[in-house]
Amino acid sequence: MTIGAVLKDLQQEFPEITVSKIRFLESEELVFPARTSSGYRKYTQSDVSRLRYILTLQRDNYLPLKVIKEQLESQSLGGSAVTPLVSAEQFRPLSDTRMTRSRLATEANIDENYVSELEKAGLLVSDAYGEFDADSVMIAHTAGQLRVYGIDSRHLKSVLQAASREADIIGRAAAPTAKSGKDDAKQKAEEMMRDMTAMMVSLHGVLVKRQVNRDIG
Repeated sequence: MTIGAVLKDLQQEFPEITVSKIRFLESEELVFPARTSSGYRKYTQSDVSRLRYILTLQRDNYLPLKVIKEQLESQSLGGSAVTPLVSAEQFRPLSDTRMTRSRLATEANIDENYVSELEKAGLLVSDAYGEFDADSVMIAHTAGQLRVYGIDSRHLKSVLQAASREADIIGRAAAPTAKSGKDDAKQKAEEMMRDMTAMMVSLHGVLVKRQVNRDIG
């Protein structure tokens, strides 16, 4: 199959797929089409199935290409799929659902006054209509659970500050790739940021665990 035929086939399930995306996946050594003597790519049905598998993992599980590549390599060696302790899948954007303050409080099992406290502390951010996104539920619910242990919105400001610093480090690391001007610059930068986010959260979690274990002797 030509790359055009592959594109037409995949677009039925993945409308946003482009020729540059397919070539990007090839450059990342995730798919290996044959080449004619004149240099044209020729894809087999196996190549198309592999592309479909990769695109499905990206769309449904939000896995970075590095993890997908490890899974494919593991499968080709007869091993089990690699499942990282913390992966970019856990940081994929949730739905575009917006909710009122009242609904957020109900979903997160906290009172509306505490929603206001968290908003004042900067952990929750409402839009111009006073509504919150789906991520706010997890933030509010976790904050409510921590409050039971005496960790309130004042203490969580330091957590927010740490998260902002870590996000800034990731953004600056990916900036040269994003600004490179290459056709696949945006895709590569996004993959880098997902991968780095997973690693940064893993590192942060291990460091916190190690320090807590030291503190309790």
